[in-house]
Amino acid sequence: MRACRVAVTLGLVLVFFNNVSHADLVSFYADAVSTWSSKGAVISQDISQYLPVQLAITAQANSVFTITSTVTNDTDIVWTGYLLTLDPTGKATFAEGAAGSTKFGTVLYPDPWTIEFREPQSVLPGQVVTLQFDIDIPDGAPHTFTLTQNFIPEPATAALLGLGALALLIRRRR
Repeated sequence: MRACRVAVTLGLVLVFFNNVSHADLVSFYADAVSTWSSKGAVISQDISQYLPVQLAITAQANSVFTITSTVTNDTDIVWTGYLLTLDPTGKATFAEGAAGSTKFGTVLYPDPWTIEFREPQSVLPGQVVTLQFDIDIPDGAPHTFTLTQNFIPEPATAALLGLGALALLIRRRR
């Protein structure tokens, strides 16, 4: 009788855990080379200009999935960090504590929709950085959301870009 009770309990536990929703990507779109399955996505990107890279993702509710993004710095700018943001009006958030990188050791979560990778290394022009992070989709129907990626230039480069833009504005007014 006791063995039967243990077997029934184990059976119920297995049924319960099989019914818990696992990661379920429904669709994934990127302007970059990418592969995806219901469990996550792998993206390879060459970033050659200072424009945010956006990905459109649709996922089932109650799921967590992993994205691995390999980015090549095709700019002339040294990157001292990398910023990932999700649309805060959507229900998707980053799973805190799950992110990592091949170059950046510091991972900050300023809010549930932002991950900032920083230090100890920089990504020089021509170098590659790989970022891995989890996205959590809460209750409700499948959600479509956008992930935006921006590199963070070294402060000296950012200052030079700002001064150049200021010089162009002054010249244009004259």
